[in-house]
Amino acid sequence: MTKNPITTNLDIRSELKENKYVTILADDFSVAPGLLDDWRRFSTDWNDLKEDDYLKNNICFRLRRFAYIYFLPDTGEILPYPPTPYFQSSELNSYAGGIERKFAPLLDSTLRNPFLHNLIKFNFRQLPVSPKKARQPWKLDVHQIRVMGTPDVAGLPTPEGIHHDENDFVCMHLISRKNAVGGVSTIYDNDRNPLESCTLSQSMDSMIVWDPQVMHGVSPILPENPGKQAIRDTLLIGYSHEPDLERPDQLAYAQTG
Repeated sequence: MTKNPITTNLDIRSELKENKYVTILADDFSVAPGLLDDWRRFSTDWNDLKEDDYLKNNICFRLRRFAYIYFLPDTGEILPYPPTPYFQSSELNSYAGGIERKFAPLLDSTLRNPFLHNLIKFNFRQLPVSPKKARQPWKLDVHQIRVMGTPDVAGLPTPEGIHHDENDFVCMHLISRKNAVGGVSTIYDNDRNPLESCTLSQSMDSMIVWDPQVMHGVSPILPENPGKQAIRDTLLIGYSHEPDLERPDQLAYAQTG
């Protein structure tokens, strides 16, 4: 397999520097043939997500799994942390912030999947960060999310509305979209003025945002055919530079040693 099995001809780094966000269509990616079976296995993992227990009004429109990952770009190390609750402040997330949310962890097979590892590295190569930061650790939060919509209950990809995610950068990748209308992604400036809208419709249509510089939100989905459920599967990877971040194996040693 080639050194970088996922590549693009786009100058994403320059566009991120200028606009603070970028849209990457599925056709903009080039994936090495040797990685395609891993991609197919990876995409089927969305069929084994668990209910999000933190939705309001006893309505379930979202399934998910979650993991924190230690990433050292300079060496390519990708090491998952033990299952850990996900936390956002209530100021950041008025819908479900201020509590530790305990989501089902990513499956071991998902965490080991070469497509995920190469996508993590591809994303980072596009980020406008200094060589020094590339030699230091980054903490990733990785979310597998399925949003479902019916004629009676709209699926809300971002029930918190227009928001920041509190990462340095956020990469959003569409895995699958079936029988859905809506789900329009909009980027806003920090005064909540809309900058651009698009609908991620093909598998691997993606967006990268420089999170402190812009906000984002996604409109609800409803079924195109009311007799079937609308589905929108996405992978979200948040990148946060944490130069003093401890490796998961160091944490385990500290706990037992």
